[in-house]
Amino acid sequence: MAQSRHFFAGSNTRAGFRGFFDQLRDRAGWCTLIKGGPGVGKSTLMGEVGKHFEALGHQVSYYHCSGDPESLDAVYSREADYMVMDGTAPHVVDPKLPGAGDGILNLGVCLNEKQLAAQRQQLEEIAQEMTRYYGRAHRYLRGAHAMREDAAAVYEAALSPKARRSLENELLSLLPGGPEGEESHLFAQAITCHGMLQKMDDALTGTVYCLDVPWGMNVHGLLAPVLEGARRGRLQRCVYHDPLDGEEVAHVAAGSAVFTTAVITDAPAFAPEMDGHLLHREAPRLAFDRAVYDLTFNQAVEALAEAKALHDRLERYYMDAMDYGRLNAIRQEFMEGLPH
Repeated sequence: MAQSRHFFAGSNTRAGFRGFFDQLRDRAGWCTLIKGGPGVGKSTLMGEVGKHFEALGHQVSYYHCSGDPESLDAVYSREADYMVMDGTAPHVVDPKLPGAGDGILNLGVCLNEKQLAAQRQQLEEIAQEMTRYYGRAHRYLRGAHAMREDAAAVYEAALSPKARRSLENELLSLLPGGPEGEESHLFAQAITCHGMLQKMDDALTGTVYCLDVPWGMNVHGLLAPVLEGARRGRLQRCVYHDPLDGEEVAHVAAGSAVFTTAVITDAPAFAPEMDGHLLHREAPRLAFDRAVYDLTFNQAVEALAEAKALHDRLERYYMDAMDYGRLNAIRQEFMEGLPH
């Protein structure tokens, strides 16, 4: 039976767009990079590639776009060791071994360049306005992150070194043995024009252990020792990054175990022991941090939604300039050349 899995390879973060596309490309023996402007059919073609491999009974991984969650950034078939990926901004990926390990499919050849050149001013204005909205969104996300950091400082003070060591040791004792493998990096959640979207189901495979922690607590600090333990054991592992701070860890899959903050029914949960008196005293501060976080985060999402609306306008210019007869011929030839 065909299996499909869904993740994000990138997210809007407090530091701007953060993605793991170069590393994702390295996962496949062969990668076809699709080039072309917005609206030329890259995502549609990648979806067709995924269906092709699913029909063959392959396990197919779909990597969704954080700018437009209905679109795709990449599709990978494990059995065929084949990937197709959007190679355009903001996740620009270039071939490393052209012709030997990478192919390029340029759908931009179907565009009427004279028509687009005559509309250059309108296109530039829309692109500049999009950049402004993305900048606004990322500034709001920095504000949201600052509130979460302030809450994290409270929980850091409430968690004694002894309690931290006890929790770390308990989690480390749960690391399974083998299989050995490499480390990969993805997002199981992403900040999008629709808010925080989750692709957790496909990340939570195997034995799941939950960290029962309050909003704002520094999860990275609790999971970093687990990740280091998995590295020392050379376990196959996937690091799922925090969508708000793309550098930090939100969930760790190591061997046959997953350590997560997601609430999973019947999964073992581990809660750190903290100073209840301190938390009670700081309750107004924590409530303020959460309220401001929600306000700034929602403003960021609104800005991302405005950017998405502008992107849709930009797409229409390119769609109107497409030679669909030529595009269909290219797509048919490409699909016929896929591994079977």
